[in-house]
Amino acid sequence: MSISLRERLVTPLFDPKKRHQLPLRDYMDLTIERMRTIVRDGLITNDMWLGQARQSDFRQMYERTGLIGAYDYALFSSVVDHMIAGNALFAQASALQVARYRQEVIEMGAVYAFGCTEINSGSDVRNLQTRVTFEPQSQCLILHTPSPAACKYWIGNALHTAQVVMVLARLIVDGEDEGPHWFRVQIRQQENGPLLPGVKVVACDPKGGIHANQVAGICFDQMKLAPDALMQRHAHFTRDGTFSSDVPRSERLTCAMETFIQERLLLLAAASSGASLCTHLAYRFTGHRQLRTGNTCEPLLVKPVIRQRLYTEQLKALALKLLEQAIVAKFEAHWDLLNKRKELHILAAVAKSVGTWIALDVMGMCREICGSQGFHHYNQIVTLRMDCEISVTFAGDNSVMAYQVARDAITRPRFASRPTANVAQRTEKTLVERCRNPGEVSHRQAVALTYARALDLIIEEVENNQLVSSQTLQDLIEVFAAPLSEGGFVANGSELDSHANEHQLATLAALLAPPSELVSAPIDKPDYIHQFTAALYGES
Repeated sequence: MSISLRERLVTPLFDPKKRHQLPLRDYMDLTIERMRTIVRDGLITNDMWLGQARQSDFRQMYERTGLIGAYDYALFSSVVDHMIAGNALFAQASALQVARYRQEVIEMGAVYAFGCTEINSGSDVRNLQTRVTFEPQSQCLILHTPSPAACKYWIGNALHTAQVVMVLARLIVDGEDEGPHWFRVQIRQQENGPLLPGVKVVACDPKGGIHANQVAGICFDQMKLAPDALMQRHAHFTRDGTFSSDVPRSERLTCAMETFIQERLLLLAAASSGASLCTHLAYRFTGHRQLRTGNTCEPLLVKPVIRQRLYTEQLKALALKLLEQAIVAKFEAHWDLLNKRKELHILAAVAKSVGTWIALDVMGMCREICGSQGFHHYNQIVTLRMDCEISVTFAGDNSVMAYQVARDAITRPRFASRPTANVAQRTEKTLVERCRNPGEVSHRQAVALTYARALDLIIEEVENNQLVSSQTLQDLIEVFAAPLSEGGFVANGSELDSHANEHQLATLAALLAPPSELVSAPIDKPDYIHQFTAALYGES
């Protein structure tokens, strides 16, 4: 590899101020150029996913993807859109199809989009309506959007650039619904070229964030596809037009959704890196920002009310670091064990929901701690928060993820026949005994069960690897009090506040410090006031 990702981030191509200086379309085009540079350099590629040729590099890919998420979430989401579309192909295509399209995916010979979500069903993929009908006379497939509710929506990369969309649709053969299947659908001959017949695209702008991701709505109108547009790892048509599948109809949705399992981990990667960056910037700002008391000046950080607020956010960011270490290790160890897929699915749901919920909390408070400086795009925090808002519904709504975790906890109780070992396990046991019917679990109970599972993983990670002190772990547990209160957990807030001293904040700041190449905010430096006021004094 000729250049590392961190080296890339300080080249002119990745100048972070371009985001705020370019017209939107130019910013979109720049994002595709950046994405292609990263993928073609082999820094982040589908070959590094678990189950692929370079799976030993999965953790490295995970970490790099997280850095991109903290650098520019629009670039992160564009890369992830391409990769999850590629993974849908790798996971669902026949060996011949994978061989045909592999280089196109891993070298970005074509930009891919992920055509799963419909505007009406959202995360409810089970009830998607887009259909592909097999025509025996012409031996072709007809892709069609039967109603406005079935339009594929919020499809990243699709507005101008993507040449290929991996479309999830119901396959109809001889009038029978064969369930959801993946189809490789070419919508353009070349990047930024005209759409092929049978495809219409509309912008989803203005969006609340990730402005450079070319998010689109797509409608298909009786679009003709060759039979090999169907991904054929598990299903195919014989020469006489007979359809067959080695997956029972009742299991086809689960099979089709396999690609989501690893994708959801990438949301935790971006959340963790983003939260760490924001706590770093807030810590640095409170050290630089001077307050006058009488005849002396002292930094904002000396004020207990500031330290207490910031310490809580540092603990949350630390929790995400520990959570990702625990979950990534389990994925690496168990991915090849098919009997562990259900457990990995639940872990991915925990990672995605808790990771993005906590990260948004951290970003919001860090923005507030930094006052008006936290509201300036050049200082990165508000930019990250604005972009990361989508993360709670991206790749599955967080509440849906929490219900999946809760349903699993109730139907497969972990502590029915063995004792609990920590507060997280006790909370889970209490809630499971209270919610014996999965269909009646409340939202608060589902969230509490999800946070309890996350905290249990964090505690296990600390105890196994001695990563932080017992006091820091106890303080970290305290910040989980609000979601776990549904299970009877009560926090000791006064003790947490007493530990928020300058030494402890400095210790956590060192643990959470991002790579220097990721930091472009003026408030990272003591001369931030000069940077913001130089123009008033005729300085460039």
